[in-house]
Amino acid sequence: MDISRPAAASSAKPRAEGSEPERLPFGVCLGFGVGSFGVSIMLNVVTIFFPVLMTTILGQSAALAGVLLTVSKLYDIIADILIGVASDRTRSRMGRRRPYLLAGAIIGAVSLLMVFAPPALTGVGLTVYMAVALVIYSTGYSLFAVPYVAMAGEMTDGYHERTRLLSFRTFFIAIGQLTSAAVMAMIVEWGGGGGPGYAWMGAAAASLVFTTMVISFVGTRKAKRVERDVRTSVPAKEQWLSLLRNRSFVQLMTAKMFLYLAISVISTTKLLFLLNVLKVGYQGLVHLTLSQNITAMIVVPFWTWCGRSFGKTASYQAAILCLALLYASYAFTAEGITVTELWIRGTINGIGAAGVTLMGISMLPDVMEYDRKLTGQRREGVYSSIYAFMEKVAFAVGPGLMGLLFAAAGYTATKGGALVAQSHSTVLALYAGIAVLPALLAFSSFLAMSRYKLDERALADMPEYTVQA
Repeated sequence: MDISRPAAASSAKPRAEGSEPERLPFGVCLGFGVGSFGVSIMLNVVTIFFPVLMTTILGQSAALAGVLLTVSKLYDIIADILIGVASDRTRSRMGRRRPYLLAGAIIGAVSLLMVFAPPALTGVGLTVYMAVALVIYSTGYSLFAVPYVAMAGEMTDGYHERTRLLSFRTFFIAIGQLTSAAVMAMIVEWGGGGGPGYAWMGAAAASLVFTTMVISFVGTRKAKRVERDVRTSVPAKEQWLSLLRNRSFVQLMTAKMFLYLAISVISTTKLLFLLNVLKVGYQGLVHLTLSQNITAMIVVPFWTWCGRSFGKTASYQAAILCLALLYASYAFTAEGITVTELWIRGTINGIGAAGVTLMGISMLPDVMEYDRKLTGQRREGVYSSIYAFMEKVAFAVGPGLMGLLFAAAGYTATKGGALVAQSHSTVLALYAGIAVLPALLAFSSFLAMSRYKLDERALADMPEYTVQA
C-alpha cells in the first residue's frame, strides 16, 4: 500500500495543536523503560564477552564461537515469531503481554549463569553444553523482548507521546550498555581475568537482569492494555502478505537490518580489536563504554526534540550518518591511541547511538498504527516479533561472519586470558570488522531510509478501518 495516495475519502484530520492524547504518567514510563536495562545487558554481555570467553578462556576457535552464536540466533528467529503471535492471542488478568515479561526475567537470568559459569567440560561436551545454554538464553531474551516492544504500540496513541515513552527505553538502554561493557569488564578484571572473573560477571549480569525485568513487570501493571484481537475472518496467508504491503514497515526493517548488521559486526570485533591491535585491553573498553553511554543518556532529550522539530525520519538519518562516519574513523587508529581519543570516539558514538535507538524504535508503533487503520487488526506482537527477527538475523550473521573471517585470517586462540602476537592477516581482519564493514553497512541503512514517507500527517490523513458490508 502507498501511504502517499490521495486521502479524499478520509474524514480524519491531523490533530490540532495541543490535542495529543493524555500524557502517560511518569511512573508508567519509568516502569516500562527500566525493562530495557535488562534487555540491553542480555544482548550486549553475550555479544561482547562470549567470543572472548571462548577464544581466550576456554581455548576454542573463533569460528566455533561464531557458529554457536549463529545457531542460537537462528533458533531465536522461530521463537520470536511464535512468542509474538502467542502474545497477540493471549488473554489473562495481567494482560496479554506482561506474563511473558515475568517468564523472560526468570529464564534469562538462569541462562546467563549457564553461559558464563560453565562446568569443566572440553571438546564435544563443551560444545553441546554451550549450544544448549545459548538456546535457553535466546528463549529467555525473546520471552521478554518481543512482548515488551509490542506494549509500546498499545500504551498510547500519540505520535509524539510514543517518542516520549520510548525515550525512557533509550535512556535505560544507555545505562544497560554502560553496565554491560564497562562494569562487567571491571568485574572480569577484579575476578582475575580468567574463568572465575567470567563466572562472577555472569552472576552479576543475571542478578541485574532478573531485578530490572521484574521491576518492569510490576511497573507496567497500570499501563493501558489492548485486549486480544478476536477477528478471525482474515486468512493467515493474507495477514502475512498484508505485512509485506506495508511499504513503510518494509523500508524501516531494511534500514534496521543493515544497521543491526553493522552493530553486530563491530560489537563482535571491538574487544578483540582493543586487546590485539590497540593494546588497551579491558580498560580501553571501559573508557569507550563510559564516554558512549554517559553521552547517550545526556542527549536523549535532544533527540526527542529533534523528532518533534525536524521529523523522525530526518533525525534517524542524521544519527545513522553520524555512526557511519564514526565507524569509518577506526580505520585510522593504531597502537598508542590515547585515552582522550577513546573518549572523543565514545562521545560521538553515544550521540549517534542514542539517535538511532530512539528514532528507530519510536517509528515502529507508527507502522503498527498504519497497519491497524489499513486492516482493522491489532498485530503489535507480530510486528514486534518481526522487528526482533531482523535483530536476531543480524546478530546471527554478524558473529558468524566475523568468526569465519578471523578463522580464515589465522586468529590464534589462547587460554586463561593470555594474549599472543596475531598475524598481519588477522590484524587486517580486525580492522575490517571494526571499521570497513560497519561503515558500509551503516551507510546502506542511511540509503534505505531515503524513501520513507510515513509521518504524523500521513497517519492523521488515513481513515479508520471499517468492516465492509
